Amino acid sequence: MADILRKSLAELVGTYIFVLFGPGSVVAFIAAFNQTLNPSTLFYLATTFGLGISIGIMAVANISGGHVNPAVTFSLFIAGRFPGKHVVQYIVAQLIGAVLASATVGLLFGYNVANSVQFGATIPGSRGPLIAFAGELIMTFFFLWTIMGVTSRTNNTAIIAVVIGIYVSIMIFMLATVSGGSINPARSFGPAVLSGILLKGQYFQWIYWVAPIIGGSLGALSYKFMYNEKGKIHYAPES
Repeated sequence: MADILRKSLAELVGTYIFVLFGPGSVVAFIAAFNQTLNPSTLFYLATTFGLGISIGIMAVANISGGHVNPAVTFSLFIAGRFPGKHVVQYIVAQLIGAVLASATVGLLFGYNVANSVQFGATIPGSRGPLIAFAGELIMTFFFLWTIMGVTSRTNNTAIIAVVIGIYVSIMIFMLATVSGGSINPARSFGPAVLSGILLKGQYFQWIYWVAPIIGGSLGALSYKFMYNEKGKIHYAPES
């Protein structure tokens, strides 16, 4: 009990760091500095998201594995790399961390400023919800390939975190105007809760749960098939 509590708290902290730095940078740069989304701001945001996820992973990977993403936790469970008995605890901790981070953003910049960009929430772009769904599914598919590939080749936390951070930065470049660039239900959940759009149908928040979980699960299973991975290797070592 004490061990899973410690790991879950680590996931809370790691997700908090990522959501604070990632969606928080949307508020800090676009809302507080009154900027628009253009190539310069997109580069800034993509870099900050990538660094944010890298720091979040490096901060807690040696404790919990550094998932900081419900889709990653579920997909690694599906692939046999994570014990099913800890899935719910991890996901709950990640969601709490995301909400606390978004609340911190509101505290730092003020609710009205943060809410002017919906706390950095993800919503479908001009191409519509179906294209946003496809983008999130495809990018999460290859996100799990990236995670499983790099963790199969090295145990070096810094290398793993940097590779994942680079992937997230590239993903933001690709999906920012399509879906907002999430591939992480917790990253979308925190801002959606604080901005009040979570249950409003016109914002299609279900996309940011369904697409990453399906895409991530398919990515993890296809990676396992392609590399003929038979064993069950837990991403976070068991005590």
